[in-house]
Amino acid sequence: MIGAKRLILGFLLSYTSCVMSAVPDVPFPAGSCAGIIPIDDPELMETDSSYIDGNANISFIIDFDNAQLFGVALLFNDYDGDNERLIQWSLDQDSSGNDAKIERDDLMPASFLATFSIDLPDDRLTPINVTRPTGNAFQEVPIKVRLLPVGSGSSYIIQGVNIPYHGFCTAI
Repeated sequence: MIGAKRLILGFLLSYTSCVMSAVPDVPFPAGSCAGIIPIDDPELMETDSSYIDGNANISFIIDFDNAQLFGVALLFNDYDGDNERLIQWSLDQDSSGNDAKIERDDLMPASFLATFSIDLPDDRLTPINVTRPTGNAFQEVPIKVRLLPVGSGSSYIIQGVNIPYHGFCTAI
């Protein structure tokens, strides 16, 4: 009889600890967050390695309430050591925002997936030394990222799902 009580007590204690340690059901993101994704892509710098020697990054704002993304990409040139801006462009070309689809992530508890398209310059058609390319020298690129909430949902770690980049986003 004492063995059965110990067995039941052991089961209840282990079940309770499993229930207590479950990943919480995080509320759907609301409001907006701003962030940056650094791009260290050798392929991006290969266009003319004798001239371009720098870094690129994307700064962005995600409006969760309206499911929109706004952003700017910058490419820097450090060939002569002055780290000057070489080229910049809006991720949507008319600054109206990119529509985004935000949904719960089935593979990772308490995280979300954001899917959207951004406009990137078509390297074959974009002249070098242009500070703001315009016109039809852009191609639409689909992007999918995982948003991992941290700090009680006030910030998100961003993990590229179909891109090899990551960054962060903090509530504004």
